[in-house]
Amino acid sequence: MRFLIVSVLALFAVITISSLSLANNYNQLKTLTEKQLIEAKQNGAIIIDIRRAEEWLDTGIIDGAKLITAFQKNGSIHPEFQSKFSSVAISEKTPIVLYCRTGNRTNVLGNALINQLGFKNVSHLSNGIKGWKESGFDTIHYQDMIQ
Repeated sequence: MRFLIVSVLALFAVITISSLSLANNYNQLKTLTEKQLIEAKQNGAIIIDIRRAEEWLDTGIIDGAKLITAFQKNGSIHPEFQSKFSSVAISEKTPIVLYCRTGNRTNVLGNALINQLGFKNVSHLSNGIKGWKESGFDTIHYQDMIQ
């Protein structure tokens, strides 16, 4: 976990953050249930799956999610994360919902996006794709997306 935190902080050093924003009640990571994720998507939030390709193959993905791997298998920041994330999160006010397998990685990343980069509307799926599937919600096959 310590290596993961150090990796996230290194990402923000590379991005050259000039100042830190203070989190207030509006600017804190929100946790969403599966139904709340659906509502957020319907209201225009960008849903981002931060897992790796082998995880997408294993469990499928939530329909409409952007696939942006945040962490490599060794826990370091994926080299393409910054550019891919910036291409979809065009403003600090862009509503973003992150999800991973269980919610642990998105909790760390979501808090870093808020506290280090100043994003103002970041949420994460509290139980990740695992909770999504256990609650009976469908996923789409990753292979169907790449064909």
